[in-house]
Amino acid sequence: MKDKVFAKGQDGIRDIFHARKLKCTPQRLSVFKVLEESETYLSINSIHAKVKALLPGTGLATVYRSLDTLIDLGLVVKVHLEDGCHSYAVAPEGHRHPIVCTECNRVIEFAECPLDKISEKLSKDTGIEIQNHFLQLFGKCRGCSA
Repeated sequence: MKDKVFAKGQDGIRDIFHARKLKCTPQRLSVFKVLEESETYLSINSIHAKVKALLPGTGLATVYRSLDTLIDLGLVVKVHLEDGCHSYAVAPEGHRHPIVCTECNRVIEFAECPLDKISEKLSKDTGIEIQNHFLQLFGKCRGCSA
């Protein structure tokens, strides 16, 4: 996850919040910082533990709300794991989809989007302008298949 989408740092994040007339709280910044410094997707519990190390009084509900806001702003993405849990990471550059290993929960992102043509056809057939979509695939990575 080397290609972080917002290499602008904390000032760039503040600009995004202010443009949407949202408060840029220390908790929201800390959640983003934890994700930005991670090389992998993180579970809510991992994020909470790392944020608490930065801001000891931060509760789990605050981390959930911060993540929801960061997702709404397009700064963070969430992947669904087969066990029903979720993991989070800084949004990658461009349009990407995750492939999640069902054994080790490793996430590999791919940029090729097979849904573009399907979305166009569905829009034409239904009269609904499709504005967004979500595609996530599951399988075993090479390391777990060996």
